[in-house]
Amino acid sequence: MNKHLLHATTLAVAALSVSLAQAQTAATRKVDRNELRTCLDTADSIKARSEALKTRSAQLNAANEELKTEGEEIQREIDRQEKSSSMLGMSRDRLERRKAAYDRKAAAAKAESEKFGPDAESLNKDLSAYNSRCGGIAYDPADREAIMKEREASGKK
Repeated sequence: MNKHLLHATTLAVAALSVSLAQAQTAATRKVDRNELRTCLDTADSIKARSEALKTRSAQLNAANEELKTEGEEIQREIDRQEKSSSMLGMSRDRLERRKAAYDRKAAAAKAESEKFGPDAESLNKDLSAYNSRCGGIAYDPADREAIMKEREASGKK
């Protein structure tokens, strides 16, 4: 699991919070109701994706910790068997099967980690585009109120 990607995701969430605050305070461009709706919907989407990435990151970290522990146990068993020349073939076969299963799990975890990187990069790219488009906007408070009522009626917050 790439710790830099997790950090980038955390920064993306923080930047989203800052950009939402800027959208309400640093007025440089006035937007109409449709643009405001788009910005709010985009912010919701980015926030949901960020939360999903945080969850995936926690799962990947937990899986990697489990794999690390299991790998250490397997290595200790390999070392123990190498010291004992009287180990039976069945015991060695069992250990080889366990090691093969571990290798499969490690490969699957690596594949999942490799998928995480592009997803985090995509989120950061989308967040940057959102900040460019929606950061520092001004809007009519009546437009925001109307949109919030629409969202409430449709079950969004």
